[in-house]
Amino acid sequence: MRFVFLIPDYDNSKTHSWINYTVQRSRMQFVKDWWLRQMRVNQVYGGILNIMRHCAVARSCGVDAVLATKHGHDTYGAYNLYPNLPFIRWADRQPDDICIVPDCVTELINQVEGPAIAYLQSPIFVFDNFDYRDSQVALWTDSPYMKSICQKTYLEKEIQIVPNIVDNQLFPFIPQSKREQGLVFAFPRKGPEFIAKTQEIYKAKGGNHWHFELIDGLSIHELAKQFRRPQVFLASAEIEGCALPPQESMAAGVVVVGKTASGANFCMEHCETAMTAENPKEAAQCLIDLENAALRDKLSYNAHQHISCYFPENDPSEFWHQIIHRYAMTAPEKINALREDK
Repeated sequence: MRFVFLIPDYDNSKTHSWINYTVQRSRMQFVKDWWLRQMRVNQVYGGILNIMRHCAVARSCGVDAVLATKHGHDTYGAYNLYPNLPFIRWADRQPDDICIVPDCVTELINQVEGPAIAYLQSPIFVFDNFDYRDSQVALWTDSPYMKSICQKTYLEKEIQIVPNIVDNQLFPFIPQSKREQGLVFAFPRKGPEFIAKTQEIYKAKGGNHWHFELIDGLSIHELAKQFRRPQVFLASAEIEGCALPPQESMAAGVVVVGKTASGANFCMEHCETAMTAENPKEAAQCLIDLENAALRDKLSYNAHQHISCYFPENDPSEFWHQIIHRYAMTAPEKINALREDK
């Protein structure tokens, strides 16, 4: 029994960037669909990292698990979380493999001969382009928000919420007192207007404690190193899929303030594990409130405790032991053994 985790190839070449730019400007949907099927990305999205982590946890639970790409080798380099994970070509999968297919290319499930799992992590990639009613096809997602979206498309099909995996080795807890005083991190590619307006209103309110750094384009290892510095992370995305940055912030002891991304940031509980703010005015007031060191300490410790269930050795390992058992009971060799016993 083997689990095959499909991910795109990473390609940051100028050729890829030019084709991607041209395709995104095209009005022809079949061109965009063709480009998706090429399974190449020039950014390492959180959903890809989450798939890598699931592959690693599955292997730690004693099962054979591999990453699959179109070309069959590691193209991620420094962006790869686990350089020792084995790769295969997607075309070299076997009929009895259990294939986990990312949401952007779920139509490839129709090519899978055996069990398949659609891993639906992003609200912009929920497509009715595969036979989801097939009894060999399972649906996974990562939050109650995503489940509600999926239920509108995949009618009368069970959709399982699986745990995100938050790497507490990569994002170790560092108390607020040992972080750079007054430093806020934000991701400008996610809601830049929200970030700018929050800064503007905060200053207009007389706030001068917090200063902002905009972080973009870093590898996950560089990002984790930088996340040892700030006291606060501003969650600015309007929509999220697996919403890993706020969860990784919580693991690290960084206080999260900002949007719940329509519920995707489901670990954010106002004044308990985070400071929720759906508009810049609320966010600016939260930053004023967070000038209180005692409040920051309370939130950082509460959030770390809350998010610890998603550390690899906790819910994710328990989840994978259950999945391995479930598929082992339906594997052809197991069914044949049961028939022989009878």
